[in-house]
Amino acid sequence: MPFLTDLDSRAAIKGSRDPLGLQAVWTHFGRKVVGNLTTVSNSVRGFTTLLLGYYFAEQGRDLDGTGGESILNAFLKFEQLAAYTRLYVNHDRDFRGIDRVAKRLGDAPRVAISAEPRHQILSNQKIYGLWGLFSVPARTSGLLEREDTVLTPGARAFVREEYVTRLDRAGFKDGKAIVDVLRGQREDLHLEGRHKPLARAVAGLFTTRLNAHERERYRHYLVYGGDRDSTRGRQRQLGELLLAIPSEGLDLAVIRGLARQARRRGHDWTGLAECLDDIVRIESLIAPAANVFELVLARQGLEVAEVAADLRKQWGTRLGHLRVDELEVLGAEIAAALGDTADRWLAIARGLAGGDYESVLRLLVEQNEAVMKARQGAAWVRLTRGRFEVRYREESAALVDGRNLRGLLRHSYFIDSLWQVAVEVTEVEKREHA
Repeated sequence: MPFLTDLDSRAAIKGSRDPLGLQAVWTHFGRKVVGNLTTVSNSVRGFTTLLLGYYFAEQGRDLDGTGGESILNAFLKFEQLAAYTRLYVNHDRDFRGIDRVAKRLGDAPRVAISAEPRHQILSNQKIYGLWGLFSVPARTSGLLEREDTVLTPGARAFVREEYVTRLDRAGFKDGKAIVDVLRGQREDLHLEGRHKPLARAVAGLFTTRLNAHERERYRHYLVYGGDRDSTRGRQRQLGELLLAIPSEGLDLAVIRGLARQARRRGHDWTGLAECLDDIVRIESLIAPAANVFELVLARQGLEVAEVAADLRKQWGTRLGHLRVDELEVLGAEIAAALGDTADRWLAIARGLAGGDYESVLRLLVEQNEAVMKARQGAAWVRLTRGRFEVRYREESAALVDGRNLRGLLRHSYFIDSLWQVAVEVTEVEKREHA
């Protein structure tokens, strides 16, 4: 998906380019262990903004008796209010829209709050902001109603008990002053003038430190998956295990280790261990395959045999760690995710495991053509008289070092988001008890 102008550094959606149709398969296996989060919904304070935005938008709607469009507009304005106060008062830069917010506040501590495109903090705040990216995870977590853009009773009670109570203590009874800011078409926010007390009160809702009540609620909804958890408790178990892994990052070796730890926990953890094993199996296939396709996009005009020789030089005669028999056992699940391309993927697995790199290259070209045809688009590459004709070039592509293939993890399975949220919820608790 192309972005238009003034792209924010945090606005890019991970996985938006998927020329081999791999998102369907890694999402299928990832949802067995992380049922609610997405690749971008990885900020606890992002969910705080979402909860408050919906809450105050509802309050304004109830006062005015207006419909759904006013809910959206008020939400966008609250997202702006939260962003400006977080940067100006808290010096916090960890939110979507930071580039535009910093630029505008750099001119003067006076900014416009409005749903108009020229006042939005992202090129399209509805799509690339919290409304577009966090609402579905919030709904899946039980924070939003399934069929309406309103908070669930439990989420509304949490907002009132935690955040509205804080506003009351700061002198802003029921947060009515916030509702007043959001109800108009436009509000000029004077951060060093008449809105200074309000700005400090709003910023106070976004302190880095989560208190005990916040930790308990966010742990329930975000780390454990909430009342609607679709993973049968596996997400809660995984969240616990992730807190003990090294901070350097995730790879397949780490996921293998998590599976071993789960097995050691006993029978109740076997389901999680098996799901993690399946992730290792499928990623051992699709990660190197995606890397090979990138290489193809940088090999305009070369023959299949030449690129196959590159693969053999870098990766050896075959990928010995790729267990085709285990992937074939997963054939039905792969088919459930990928439909009629599942057989092609098993053929790619056999080609990589057996060192038949020429067949792998041809199959990947076929896969891209099938995926793009289903999207009513043109293939990125095709074979013409045995040579690659590349239409979408990747100039800087390189093969992963063969020694690193066994640990190669390219797709998130949403585990990294769960890890980040679990750490945010728990690290503060550890510091407070230090």
